Amino acid sequence: MNLLWDGCTNHNKLLIVVHVITIKSDHGLSKVGYNRIIECAISILPEGNMLKENLYVVKSMMKCLGLR
Repeated sequence: MNLLWDGCTNHNKLLIVVHVITIKSDHGLSKVGYNRIIECAISILPEGNMLKENLYVVKSMMKCLGLR
């Protein structure tokens, strides 16, 4: 499982990405809006976190899972 940071036991990258994609979809956010939310989350998370994603990377990840 892709942990969000070393020692994190209750969240992972996929969970966070799914939550933010849902917010993007529910509120009609643009790609820039999605990326700004991720930037904000990264700034809050501990140093060395694994949430270094943007919408392009997330769409590639979802495509590998058979999702669009």
